[in-house]
Amino acid sequence: MIKESALVKIKNNTIQIGIIGLGYVGLPLAVSFALENTKVIGFEKSEEKAKKVNAAINYIGDVKDDDLKTVVTNGTLTASTDFSQLADCDAILICVPTPLDIFKKPDMSYIEESSLEIARHMRPGTFICLESTTYPTTTESFILPILEKHSKLEHGKDFWLAFSPERVDPGNKQFVTRNTPKVLGALSDDGLEVGKAIYKKAIDSIHTVSSPRVAEMVKILENTYRLVNISLVNELALLCGKMDINIWEVIEAASTKPYGFQAFYPGPGIGGHCIPLDPFYLEHIAKKFGFDLSMIHTAGHINNMMAHRMTIKITSALNRHKKAINGSKILFLGVAYKPNIDDARESPALKIIDEVCKKGGLVSYADPFVPSITSDEGRQFDASNYSAETIKQADCVVLSTNHSTFDAEFIQEHAQLVVDLRNMIKNPSEKVYKL
Repeated sequence: MIKESALVKIKNNTIQIGIIGLGYVGLPLAVSFALENTKVIGFEKSEEKAKKVNAAINYIGDVKDDDLKTVVTNGTLTASTDFSQLADCDAILICVPTPLDIFKKPDMSYIEESSLEIARHMRPGTFICLESTTYPTTTESFILPILEKHSKLEHGKDFWLAFSPERVDPGNKQFVTRNTPKVLGALSDDGLEVGKAIYKKAIDSIHTVSSPRVAEMVKILENTYRLVNISLVNELALLCGKMDINIWEVIEAASTKPYGFQAFYPGPGIGGHCIPLDPFYLEHIAKKFGFDLSMIHTAGHINNMMAHRMTIKITSALNRHKKAINGSKILFLGVAYKPNIDDARESPALKIIDEVCKKGGLVSYADPFVPSITSDEGRQFDASNYSAETIKQADCVVLSTNHSTFDAEFIQEHAQLVVDLRNMIKNPSEKVYKL
């Protein structure tokens, strides 16, 4: 009977949804539900974030300011740091960080803490779904035991558990939460039916799969596919540099083939929360099954060495102009991991900055989207102005993120030396060094 009762509440739109974590995944999802007049409580450990949401102050680029204001004003979205309110929720979606620890092993503490909070407060008839990227079997082998042990409730009888991988592409104006197809796998048929009905309120297309572990592997496959191909083209780019071959011209020519080829482009490394991290989740679980992921391991190694290779390229460019990297003023243009967003998570620019600093380079950066940064090793910087004077003062300008606000001709005109890691300068002069 609990399934029929849940489906009636979903149909009548009298359900209340709890979303744990109001970051790049959770807040857009919360707003998407709330825009359909579905009541949403966003749960946050950060009092600052909760206060901002309740004041309709937006901090996520993929959320429209007017949409946030609308749902907060009409009361369909509220944020709270009081996790006891999970007891009022018919569905709870977990959208928390899943970082790696210093040994490149999955840090499951956020998922564990969220699961314990849910178990303490949930009531019978609750649908629970994990959206955070993780390794296959997490939902059934890690979360389910926590929920059943600490709630004293039984899966399938008292609640349902599922996994649906987040698909967020920061800065993508074409595909947003609403129109990006959603994969959903549940531990029971009833859970799948309830979960699909819930998600249909916020997302147009739901693709169901047979189990959570299939859905978990879908996310890993999507991003590992990109890691392997980007790492391949990065390695070829390094070889082409030694052979005096323009890798960009090679890719352009290969792209004329109407079948069997998809273009991937080189860069200083791979950033963002997903592609640099996901393969390590898969490696973690593969070891438990006695399986060696040699191709993925190699791709990860290539990506990890790109920052060092880019530092060598900067050093070599300075040497050719009779300058040492030690004591040289080096201006990085862009620290976001991809163009036109404010997200610097896992950005290759931060890794290169650390290496350049260790070699004695005097680093500054300009980025209209990122006002301040803390590098991977804890160095703090505030953004400089993007201006002709700033560019002229640098011994070397590194084009590290291809923001549309950066004018390649303007940069080339005013810079003493340019290292272009993003193929921004199409007609380079002798003072321009390309990846």
